[in-house]
Amino acid sequence: MTSSFVSDLRFILRAAGVRRRELIAAIALSTVTLTAALALTLTSGWLITRAWQMPPVLVLSVAVTSVRALGISRALFRYVDRLYAHHMALRALTRLRSAIFTALVERESPSFSRGRAHVRLVRDADAITDFLVRGLLPSGTAAAMSVLAVITTALLSLHAAAIMLAAFLVTGIAVPGLVARAATRNRAARERARFIERLDLVLEHRVEFTALGRAEELLDHAAAASESDSSARVAADAPLARATSLFTLATGLAAWGVLVCAVHFYAGNPMWLGALVLMPLAAFEAHGQLAAATLAGVEAAPSLRCVSTLLTTPRHTKIPRERTAAVTVSGLRTEFGQATWDFHAPENSRVIVRGPSGVGKTQLLETIAGLRSPRAGTVTVPNSCHYCAEDAWIFATSVRENLRVAAPAASEKLMRRVLAALDFELDLDLVLADGPGSLSSGQRRRLLLARALCSDAQVLLLDEPTEHIADADATSLLRILACGPLPGARAERTVILVTHSPVPGASAALATPSVTVLPRPCAH
Repeated sequence: MTSSFVSDLRFILRAAGVRRRELIAAIALSTVTLTAALALTLTSGWLITRAWQMPPVLVLSVAVTSVRALGISRALFRYVDRLYAHHMALRALTRLRSAIFTALVERESPSFSRGRAHVRLVRDADAITDFLVRGLLPSGTAAAMSVLAVITTALLSLHAAAIMLAAFLVTGIAVPGLVARAATRNRAARERARFIERLDLVLEHRVEFTALGRAEELLDHAAAASESDSSARVAADAPLARATSLFTLATGLAAWGVLVCAVHFYAGNPMWLGALVLMPLAAFEAHGQLAAATLAGVEAAPSLRCVSTLLTTPRHTKIPRERTAAVTVSGLRTEFGQATWDFHAPENSRVIVRGPSGVGKTQLLETIAGLRSPRAGTVTVPNSCHYCAEDAWIFATSVRENLRVAAPAASEKLMRRVLAALDFELDLDLVLADGPGSLSSGQRRRLLLARALCSDAQVLLLDEPTEHIADADATSLLRILACGPLPGARAERTVILVTHSPVPGASAALATPSVTVLPRPCAH
């Protein structure tokens, strides 16, 4: 383990609320379980060799009872051990996902993709907690059992203890090192991903590629990726096979070495001969999990690094906001935009923002909504503000529930009135089973606009609300948004509208950013 891995792990464990005493308790329970197995093996070995001497039955009764008790206790300890470890891991998973979600909301920009957010919330969090159960706890248990086994063996034979110690160094350090290097250098997963990606590309777009005359070319690429996948798998299996062979060799040599010591030192008094011979069988049980623990660590390392970076990223500083009826933007420069924004929008006014791509129009709305930190400037905004993003999500539920995302108390009469005003006849009970895929681009824009109008916000921030809508319909919608009483929960409210389309009363030029403030809704 590298120092960065250890530091990331410590930070993540603190963030997930995993205390040191909980880890120690989990390792102790697992160690007790394996100790019961070790004691069972020792007792069974002693019982076998002692029974061969044919002592009185009463001499063996305690050992027989101990074997039964240890067999039962091992299963009981295993249950308690697994229950406690998984309870700790699931609780840590809950806290970690909550911390990641909070960090994504407070630290990441609105442009952070839903796919990456899903990866961090699900895959990365699962990988970390999986390492906690499959990697960290087994490694701690193996270390504790190694010390216990060497000490126990030393009480019977120092030579056998030395052999056990040497074998533990191989199975506990050398073998996991080989596994780690093999996993780190493993190209099989990447090659397989390339193969599947190219195969999916050919299958999904076979008609287009056939028409372009490129189907055969892409099939050749897919075949080459398949061969590379097979070669990578073979290359990745070789180091793992060597690690497995080394583990088997070390345990076998340790067993033979301990056997020689047992025969040499207990030939005249074989009472502890069986116990010493069976010792390696139980002692190496904990080390058998180290290969899987190492793989879990390698898989978790990128997740630890990614989540640690996310949680340590400073929160963006929101601009101070005075809660007034008007919107005032003064000397505002957005995070990545090129323009400087200055305007004052009185209560119930309409603001038209136009300009070329890349000047920061969308970031202007996101900054006003409080989703981004500005580079400079100030903003004052009323208490309630609804931001309708261009790529706002359509949920895989009914139209009614999609509209109520912004207005939970909206009546069906209000929703139908808004849809009718937008010339969008859609049944409220219609289930959008595929989410955004259930609607065309123009329909999605109308539904998102209807959602915004159903809200009771004092300010509407609309980003390209008429994109993908036919010109005639777009002009009609823009006239409603910019010039007339609004349908929906509030007929009069402030609207800040970003658009590329011509708007009555707004500047026609797009070469430079322009902000047009219409103090009062004009007549149709």
